[in-house]
Amino acid sequence: MTLTIAVSIVLALLFVATGAGKLFGAKASLEARDHFRMNPALWRTIGALEWAGAAGLVVGLVTWEWVAHAATVGLGLLMVGATITRLRYDSKPTGVVVDLALLALLIMLLFLDR
Repeated sequence: MTLTIAVSIVLALLFVATGAGKLFGAKASLEARDHFRMNPALWRTIGALEWAGAAGLVVGLVTWEWVAHAATVGLGLLMVGATITRLRYDSKPTGVVVDLALLALLIMLLFLDR
């Protein structure tokens, strides 16, 4: 259970940070958006979904377990999309590795005992 809490909190913090960049227009985030040729509204929507997923991970720790499962699956789907987008636009290999590492953590979180 301790590992579940630790991984959930770390992932929630990471997704809050990346979502904030998208929602509040951080320079690096806007450069990434432009590199991926993404619509600004879609970019902000992804940021909002990252925040919702992070909130779901935390809510799932303290109340309904199913919320954490739904958030984990949703964030996992976002990471699949992120990986495909990076591969499509010939992005840096380190970005793909980070996306896949986050996806692996999310998959692990699904199977940890809650």
